[in-house]
Amino acid sequence: MIRRTTSCLVLTMLLFSVGCATPVGVRRVDERTVQKTLSANILSTGEPSTLSAQVLRRLGLFERFSDEPEQVLAELHALTVAELNLDRLFALAEYSFLHASESEDRLYFVSAAIYAYAFLFPGGAGPIPNAFDSRFRTAIDLYNRGIAQALVNDAGEVLLSGGKYAFPLGNLEVVVDPKGFDWADRKLTNFLDAAELEVRGLRNRYRRVGIGAPFVATAVSEEGRTLRVENGNIPAQVKVPVTFFVRFHDARERLGSGKFAATIEIYSVDAALDIEVEGQRVPLEYETTSALAYELEGSKLWDFEIKGFRQGDFLPGENALVMLRPYLAGRIPIVLVHGTASSPARWAELMNELQSDERLSDRYQFWLFIYSTGNPVLYSASLLRDALRNVVAELDPEERDPALREMVLVGHSQGGLLVKAQAITSGNRFWENVSPRPFDEVELKPETRELIGAAAFFEPLPFVKRVVFISTPHRGSYLAGNWLGRIASNLATAPSNLVGTGIDLARAGIDLAGNAVDKARDTIDEIQGDEDEALLRKLSKMPSSVDNMNPNHRFSRTISSIPVDPGIQAHSIIPVLGDPPAEGKNDGVVEYTSAHIDEAVSEKIIYNQGHSTQSNPVAIQEVRRILLEHLDSIP
Repeated sequence: MIRRTTSCLVLTMLLFSVGCATPVGVRRVDERTVQKTLSANILSTGEPSTLSAQVLRRLGLFERFSDEPEQVLAELHALTVAELNLDRLFALAEYSFLHASESEDRLYFVSAAIYAYAFLFPGGAGPIPNAFDSRFRTAIDLYNRGIAQALVNDAGEVLLSGGKYAFPLGNLEVVVDPKGFDWADRKLTNFLDAAELEVRGLRNRYRRVGIGAPFVATAVSEEGRTLRVENGNIPAQVKVPVTFFVRFHDARERLGSGKFAATIEIYSVDAALDIEVEGQRVPLEYETTSALAYELEGSKLWDFEIKGFRQGDFLPGENALVMLRPYLAGRIPIVLVHGTASSPARWAELMNELQSDERLSDRYQFWLFIYSTGNPVLYSASLLRDALRNVVAELDPEERDPALREMVLVGHSQGGLLVKAQAITSGNRFWENVSPRPFDEVELKPETRELIGAAAFFEPLPFVKRVVFISTPHRGSYLAGNWLGRIASNLATAPSNLVGTGIDLARAGIDLAGNAVDKARDTIDEIQGDEDEALLRKLSKMPSSVDNMNPNHRFSRTISSIPVDPGIQAHSIIPVLGDPPAEGKNDGVVEYTSAHIDEAVSEKIIYNQGHSTQSNPVAIQEVRRILLEHLDSIP
């Protein structure tokens, strides 16, 4: 009786268990689990994709891989050679990458790259991958990362030498194309894997999606090699986005022979955006943001911001007009001019956003103007004008490049005043501020006449077609007129070539420094005594940019009264602290009424934003809009 009861209980339990969970069935899962199953791969999760695991399970190799990875890979390779299909090629790429990562045997990264290459490029042998297959993009990433890992040794050095090498699939004969090392009369060296550079200080990190392993290289000058004119404004040790493309010749066909051949090709973002692979155009992958951030890591530009205000002769490089890339005919220059106690480094956010925009990057090139910001505004403006004139004449003496004559200038704060000077007809207005006598009739030393003549008379540059003012004090800054401005002005020292200019003008009876000249010009050299020496110091001191931006200074009153030439389109971007309306508000440095100009064809007001708005997303998008409008306006 007891035995019969027990049997019934067991039978009942078995029936219930069968009813609750059959050997084969389904259950609902959440969306996150669904997405992980569909998208997980060796690069995103550290585990091969479900599709690759299926291949190993189907062939009875899955359980053995953890204990015998190399034997499993060899068997799967042999099975793939016997019956080539995309599933097996992709599984080989993923599991080779996994084994390379776990064993630190970098040779398996080479295998992973070859398998991924063979998956992507059939070479007339076997099936063609479907672009809608999720594995297509993953195979590109496996190739890119496999190449990057294979080219770098344990010490972090990039290995770029040809020769014959043994690796798990057989032998690999490598040739390095030497043309890729040449860049703008320089040599590319010190390659760093861009993916391994952590970027800080920039809002977004951009990458041009394609094939190839993105690196950042340093371009160095070679001893005895003269730079061409068009590359002379590129600074030393500039950082360049490059990509390595390893062309595996007939990769699928050679899987069975074990004899592989490859060519390592190096491309810079300036040289090629796409290449031909087996009869099709393929985009190359570049990291532009990491190159820009690396360029600014430890840059002297950060030190320049204060030194450049205090020391009138101080510049961190040889050229005032800086190009980070070679001049390319057909691309319109955008010239960025920074503000007071600032530097070109402050344009990094704007450059990062705009140079990653393919609608702009293929049509524009960025130039940066750097100047000592404590110097008189008109003196700095004359340097900008001369730099632009010289570089245009050098780059295009026969005027064959119309893009050079569609130039756009963008200035922030004081930089906007320098920009405005390139777009106005001043006539005698600036000169008449300091003397009622005609300039030609004033007796001056030749060097003084040249300096003052260059800084006192401006005509619109014929190749400038559009100007953008950001936080620009057209009518001066209220800070420049208070006690803080007076302290700042006293910190600035004039450049050496302006020393003595004030005294030379005083000899001519010209009151440049704003002090009464009550000494006859023939007795200035005979000044004696403390009181007279104090007057001499006042006469010899050049007004600083802070003096110029005092709303009551004669320069500020004059430049605000001269409109931008009607042949040049002007745009204003004006930040203010607080909510609408803008009238009666300021950005902490400049009043709205000072930044506003009637002749601007557009005015973008950014509310609740301070003076340093050149990196504000709204301001950058407005510059982008203006640049696109400029392209549309060109016949």
